[in-house]
Amino acid sequence: MPSTFFHKIKTAVSGLKPENILYYPGCMTQYALKEVFEDYKAILVDLGIDFVTINDLVCCGSPLLNAGYEKDFNEIKEKNLGILKQNKITKIITNCPHCYDIFKHKYGLNVEHTLQTLAANKRKISVENTEEVAYHDPCILARKNNIFQEPREVLKHTGFHLEEPLKSKDCTFCCGAGGGVKQNSSKIADKIAKERLSQLKSNKIIVSCPYCYAHLKENATKKKIIEISKTLVEE
Repeated sequence: MPSTFFHKIKTAVSGLKPENILYYPGCMTQYALKEVFEDYKAILVDLGIDFVTINDLVCCGSPLLNAGYEKDFNEIKEKNLGILKQNKITKIITNCPHCYDIFKHKYGLNVEHTLQTLAANKRKISVENTEEVAYHDPCILARKNNIFQEPREVLKHTGFHLEEPLKSKDCTFCCGAGGGVKQNSSKIADKIAKERLSQLKSNKIIVSCPYCYAHLKENATKKKIIEISKTLVEE
């Protein structure tokens, strides 16, 4: 992709566009993985997608709902729905599988994961790669929402040679960070991550979930963990 596309970001987020598309990074990406946040904004601009970001939006509420705080979740949900309505948002694009799942199944909104966006616009992607890599399917995307062909389309389109793990697609193996395991039992979470890493034979592993990315990277000693956005951004 052209290295000049970063300067276009300001024009893309300066005001609401006719399509009223929102890019929602999710808490993990926005606050802990800021480079990933910037990469996705740049990619969407380069693909010609007009979008906005809204600072008033809070967490989608996934952690609250998973922990059993349904009342608190509904309060956040209603607040966010009000903000989305006020800004006349008609579509959400997010790179977080957890946010995607919540917006789709609990909010009932028109939402697209960035993998779907990339696959639909893959002909606009001109980056070329020749390396052999493994792709790790996030549980929520692959098992629950059947999003596993899209990343393979994008990676193959850009020239990657893909190792297909035995446990992949809708039979993928968890990274260990989901379901509150990392927060409540970090040793178990790390053990699961190391098991998953041992299943992926390639030295380079591409992921498309901020939680998988951070957790696998934390536990990887000899393998390189790459967020898929980084493969599409020229330095």
